[in-house]
Amino acid sequence: MGIFDSLARGLGSLRPLSDAELAEEREALRQRYVSCEDLKEADRLYNELHRYDVEMIRRANEAYARENPNPPEPRHREHGWYLPNDD
Repeated sequence: MGIFDSLARGLGSLRPLSDAELAEEREALRQRYVSCEDLKEADRLYNELHRYDVEMIRRANEAYARENPNPPEPRHREHGWYLPNDD
């Protein structure tokens, strides 16, 4: 991990973490959230869980975009996008 990754992690960024580390930290956070009895703490943990989810979704979307660089064009029906073809 480089100096910039260390600095970004210190400021709260999740990008320097590997996928395995991210999943591991999220699971530990989820267990703390489930066992939490304080409402304010639970709210803070819930927001933090959401932040981890957003990062995991971003990474999944980037991986999908790398694997599928030229997605197929959407198919249009004869009578429009959402109209049935039963005439």
